[in-house]
Amino acid sequence: MTRLNTTILLLILLATGACTSNQAIKLDTSVSGAYRFEDGTLFSLSPSNETRIRMLNYDNGEPYSLYYTQEDGFNIAKGFGSTDFFATGDFHYDDKQEIIAAKWTQDGVSKVLTKLPLVRKTVMFKSGDLMLRGELTLPEGKGPFPVVVTVHGSESSSAVDYYQWPYLLAANGIAGFKYDKRGTGGSEGEYTQHFPTLAGDTVAAINYLRSEHNIDMEKVNLLGFSQGGWIAPLVAKEINIQSYIIAFGTSVPTSREDRWGYVKRLIDNSYGEKEIGYADEINALITQIVVYHNEAAWDELLALKDKYQDAEWFKVIANSDSMLGFVSSKLTHPLVGLMPDIGWKWYTQWKRGDSKGPGFNRTYQPLETLSTLNTPSLWLLAGEDTSLPTPETAQDLAALKSQGLPIDFTVYPGAEHGNVMYTTDAEGKRTYTHYVESYFQDVVNYFQQQNDVAPLR
Repeated sequence: MTRLNTTILLLILLATGACTSNQAIKLDTSVSGAYRFEDGTLFSLSPSNETRIRMLNYDNGEPYSLYYTQEDGFNIAKGFGSTDFFATGDFHYDDKQEIIAAKWTQDGVSKVLTKLPLVRKTVMFKSGDLMLRGELTLPEGKGPFPVVVTVHGSESSSAVDYYQWPYLLAANGIAGFKYDKRGTGGSEGEYTQHFPTLAGDTVAAINYLRSEHNIDMEKVNLLGFSQGGWIAPLVAKEINIQSYIIAFGTSVPTSREDRWGYVKRLIDNSYGEKEIGYADEINALITQIVVYHNEAAWDELLALKDKYQDAEWFKVIANSDSMLGFVSSKLTHPLVGLMPDIGWKWYTQWKRGDSKGPGFNRTYQPLETLSTLNTPSLWLLAGEDTSLPTPETAQDLAALKSQGLPIDFTVYPGAEHGNVMYTTDAEGKRTYTHYVESYFQDVVNYFQQQNDVAPLR
């Protein structure tokens, strides 16, 4: 490759978002916790970023965005990131400068949010040679308490800083434990998505809880999100737990999950089996190159690139949540004509990095694990999930349940990945509005039933 083409390649990589930076963000977690209005409505708060606090309504899934002001207060908007302010507020502190309440003022009327006196304890625990950071949140009253350990999705952000589930659980009589996965937040190590490694870290978290006298180790539960739907059952296979919930997870292998990203996009845009077959053909060649390092597949892949890159169905799948969606987004970029074929080979090798073959994740068959478990579980699935194949997952779970396994599942109609609801404008642009109305209560109610905890409200 000439120096000119190398320069062009680098410009394309920059223009198409191939290079990213990951800078540490300083967050104020002193606001984190559960709060209650005088009428009994329960909320949780935690940082959303360095300038915004996310507030969640336990009763109906509505989110609010609280933005700090120079007057040490905050402006309030409804939604995940809206700045359409309709109220103001400020925090109240005790003589130790700890938050005990917040004032909410709307249309000249003020009301008080009292912060519940939950115990939050930051801990460090060992997983192998690494130290991982966790946070235990205990309910009011005397233990020992049942506990729910959260199992991460694929995100690389800090669970300790951002997750609000332990506060909602503790406000309802169940301890919550969250921890930063290795290589994130305050935990040591290198970030990974290797399922057995992450399952081992969750087992280490559970073993740490044995040292906490306020925890009932006969009532340990898991709450897994997205990728956690593959990991939590591996934990349940290795260590005895009371129950687990999988939120917007799947029972299919990772290859089938990846395929769903472009299949769902094609179906939603009224394409059928013919176009799905074309996409599958390209995806199979990409898999051979990226996963199995089969360089002989390049000629056929480049030929299909020339054949399909201008087709409307190929443009439709650009940026879908799939490996093919990523490739399509690059091939439909305005600067794609400047990229020579050798550039695509270099780019793919750069994206592939130092991966060595398919590995565990690629060959893992989740149904084989699920079919061996007698641990009660509840799956809360998003009906319009564009990342995970809810129809296939629901079919698998129904089959397992018919075999007598203690599996229950609910499909939330109209919900996207994350169990969030949305509106769509005339151009097809989505605005995410709120969580499924019953989602938070469904989680808490199940864990209360599994652990013989009486509802507190």
